Order: sequence, then structure tokens, then C-alpha cells
Amino acid sequence: MSPRQPHALLPRQEGLSFCLRFALYTVASFLLLYALHKPVVVPFTRAIAYLAYVLLTILGAHAWISGASVGIPGFAVEIKNNCNAIYEIGLYGAAIFAYPAPMRGRLTGFLLGGVVLYVVNLLRVVSLLALGRYWPGGFQAAHLYVWQALFLALVAACWFGWLSRVRSVA
Repeated sequence: MSPRQPHALLPRQEGLSFCLRFALYTVASFLLLYALHKPVVVPFTRAIAYLAYVLLTILGAHAWISGASVGIPGFAVEIKNNCNAIYEIGLYGAAIFAYPAPMRGRLTGFLLGGVVLYVVNLLRVVSLLALGRYWPGGFQAAHLYVWQALFLALVAACWFGWLSRVRSVA
């Protein structure tokens, strides 16, 4: 073992530290959301349903809403935890807060990225309603595969976008 090997690990320590913080923050955010299911997650989910209902109504659809369910004639969905984007926002927040950056930049990035994820999720719900109504055979694949992959890619894109901004300022 040469004396240079321990020094070669030093640049990796920062990356390893980020990965450990990210893992811990992810678990912590998911546990917190699980613990706050009724006071936070349920109203958050119902707000998505309500906004989807409003958007559909503005677009001229004869929409209805009941709790976390929203529908149009011929098709309805119930928005559940995997479809409300709150856990993806938690994952995004874990990545933001695990990265060593000024707190103001972290808070700004979290708020802006959270809004982007929320709005895109709202569009996801509306598009899935339309898809379920007009192409029922494509709903399952779009819901379980296409939108899930796109949404996780969006989480990564938001984080990388924030990261490039924070690193260019530093």
C-alpha cells in the first residue's frame, strides 16, 4: 500500500458524505411524511384533486370531485400516495439539503423545485384522466411506467438544474 492511496480517497470523502446524508435525509423525510399522513399528506393529496378538478372545469370538462377522487364522464381516479408527488418532493428535498450549499440557496431551490414538481404532477393527473377516458388501454402503461419514469427523471433534472446553479454561484 503506497502512501498516496489514503490521499486518493480524500476527494471521495465529500461524495461519500453527501451520499450518506442523502440516504439519511430521504429516510427521515419519508418517515416524517408517514408520521404526518393525516395532517399533511391527506390535505396535500386532496389539494391536488381539487386543483385537477378546477383545471378540468376551466378546460370545459364536466368534472367532479370527492375527497381525493376526481373524475370526468367515463373515467375517474383516486389520487393516492404514489400519485401525489409528496414523496418525490421529499426525495428532491433530501438531495437539496444533503448537498453542501448555502442555506438560502437550498431553501430557494427546494421551494422552486417543489413548485415545479407539484405543477407537473397536477398535469400528470389531468393527462391520466384524459388518457383513461379516451384511451383506456393506454392508462395502465402510462400511469405505472411512462409517468413514473418521467417524474423521477424530472426530480433528477430539477436537482441537477439546481446543482449547476449553486455550483456556478460558488
